[in-house]
Amino acid sequence: MSEQAVTAGIPGAVLDAEQPLAVHHYGDLSGEQWALEAGRALRDFSSLAVVQVCGVDRLSWLTTLSSQILTDLQPGQSRELLLLDPQGRIQFACAAMDDGSQLLLLLEGAKTTALVEFLKRMQFMLRVEVKDVSKNFQVVATVCSTAKLPRLRESLLALPGATFTWVDPWPEVTPGGATYTPVDFIHPATHRRRLFVLVNAAEFAQFKQGWDELPTTSKDCPWAGSNAWEALRIEDLRPAFASEVDSKALPHELDWLRTAVHLQKGCYCGQEAVARIVNLGKPPRRLVLLQLDGSQSVQVKPGAAVQAGKRVVGAVTSVARHADLGPIALALVKRGIGLEIPLEVVQGEETVPALQEVIVSVEGKSSASPAQRPGSELRGVNLRKREE
Repeated sequence: MSEQAVTAGIPGAVLDAEQPLAVHHYGDLSGEQWALEAGRALRDFSSLAVVQVCGVDRLSWLTTLSSQILTDLQPGQSRELLLLDPQGRIQFACAAMDDGSQLLLLLEGAKTTALVEFLKRMQFMLRVEVKDVSKNFQVVATVCSTAKLPRLRESLLALPGATFTWVDPWPEVTPGGATYTPVDFIHPATHRRRLFVLVNAAEFAQFKQGWDELPTTSKDCPWAGSNAWEALRIEDLRPAFASEVDSKALPHELDWLRTAVHLQKGCYCGQEAVARIVNLGKPPRRLVLLQLDGSQSVQVKPGAAVQAGKRVVGAVTSVARHADLGPIALALVKRGIGLEIPLEVVQGEETVPALQEVIVSVEGKSSASPAQRPGSELRGVNLRKREE
């Protein structure tokens, strides 16, 4: 992992005060977003780390530990996994890619040491080796349509130093996954994908030069800052570990069963809690998209309270200025708060009206939840009398 954003020296770069190791923008907030969503700009992800897992047992081992099946992972394929505690709360979120001899896990840099220590404690007698190899790589990413993805991926892998790519499966409901969005929900990210590229750190200057010279690269905005990335991520309802996950976060609350959880896989830590909520309960909170009133020029920040009247019902987790939609945010609120209830975001002494758009349904049922809670037919029945 870099000590600073490697593109911080680009003329016009303004560092992000809220996100360490990130450039907020390079001088053109709107232009960078439009170039990024067209696959014509890259974002520098110096904040991400890379953990290497080697050994013949690596795929089966991580399958037993995580929420995802990796035993059939082929070179070039992408998976997403979560590591949970016994209560089903999210401890780690990783992108996984394999080349046939090593598995690489991409994650937020702040969690690297904790993940490596956890995995080493779980090795036992298995033939695996875990190592932090973040210093060997620089990570960049872009966004594009699903139609353009194969050609863009090929172009990036042809650049000097490019080694691995990870295609974010979001918003696809992957095998074994489920969604908490309402029935007939049309996902805004249906035709869009995120592509991450791992570049050998020693060759990053050559990679950057090659990218800047590609005919398809934006000549005005070849690099995009964190605001452009976050604006598109929020629009696409995509949770991020560094933003949406707190000490209580469950994957159900964030609609993360969609890509990172396989409900039919074998036992792993937190599986019972995951299944219990799907089959018997409802998530206590739900992720929502907030359209913020930008007329007051109040700068809302993550952590700001979300209120319904005078009652605090949640908190903002991510916020950005979208080139077309204006100020938007993601927030975690109490699940039962109705969609018709007016919300306000409190930032300091100011209040900002917010219109909520549904992500996780108020009813708290997933596409894999049974139509009726198991055993509901026994409610109110005197079983002893029935036996007599």
